[in-house]
Amino acid sequence: MLYYVARELHRYTIDEFIDYFGRCGLKAPAFLRVLGYETLFANKRAPIANYVFTDIDRLSGFEIDAATEIARAISAAAPDAAIINWPNRVLGRYALLRRLQEAGTNSFGVWRLDEERSPTRYPVFIRREQDALGPESALLKNEGEYRTAIDALLDSGKGLGGRIAVEFCQQRGTDGLYRKYGAFCFRGRIVPQHLFLSSDWVVKRSAVEVTPAMIREEEEYVFGNPHAEQLRAIFELAHTDFGRIDYAVVNGRIEVFEINTNPTFPRMRLDRKERARRRHFAVEGVVEGFRSFDHPVTASGLVRFRTPKPKLHRLRGRSLRRRAGDLVTGLKWRWQALFPRK
Repeated sequence: MLYYVARELHRYTIDEFIDYFGRCGLKAPAFLRVLGYETLFANKRAPIANYVFTDIDRLSGFEIDAATEIARAISAAAPDAAIINWPNRVLGRYALLRRLQEAGTNSFGVWRLDEERSPTRYPVFIRREQDALGPESALLKNEGEYRTAIDALLDSGKGLGGRIAVEFCQQRGTDGLYRKYGAFCFRGRIVPQHLFLSSDWVVKRSAVEVTPAMIREEEEYVFGNPHAEQLRAIFELAHTDFGRIDYAVVNGRIEVFEINTNPTFPRMRLDRKERARRRHFAVEGVVEGFRSFDHPVTASGLVRFRTPKPKLHRLRGRSLRRRAGDLVTGLKWRWQALFPRK
């Protein structure tokens, strides 16, 4: 059994992937089950099995510690269980981009908005570090535009923490289009998923009418898997066993945008027959990738674990006298709000 652990609000990615098998009259991978972090945290127990931890960028610091305790408890109870993506080791977006630039893989820089460092090259764009919603600004061409964008964020009531400035690094092809590649990694097994083309620098999906030439180009990428060795090394540097990497090829070199540990998956759609061969190939690669994580585990049953809690949660452990005092104080505040002194 292999458990795919995700945030409850974001488990739709894997749920939709599994549901599409039934819609197409195919047998879904029975070995793959989905769990929400919230369910595990609430029960403080986990079934002993193989695990894939995802959505790590959406976890708070103490939730990462809690998820790591789950992984540690499972590993202690069943040393032969697969722990895919140790939550405390996977690099987040900012750390990954910094590490890739320092390693010479990426040529572009990244800066936190709330640190003393500021961009040294332009253009840049601003985005949140922990979501997949894309840029929050247009391309900022110089320091003046960057400072104006910072002031606009603050004036709108938004904070600088959790936001980063990323140097723009893309290149139009001879057809005037930008390209973004996406490929999965399953502990070194690279499975290309798609090639998106767009006239816009923000490439979230193919935003142009797909031509036969584009379909051939995408198939050459997916079936040829030309960047497998380089991508394998990048995942190793990122301490990430599973995820999808999004990247471009600029001046002949790979430039990495992100590694998403809970990505959208290819679907067994039948409405675009001209692209069905590529889709089916990618789906089969994903299923086989997950299957490679699943193997018999000698132990069985449930394992208990402790979850670290932030200080706010520890209020429940205060003495009755202090809790009664809190109640009295709260009642006083309400009384004063209802009957303010003149």
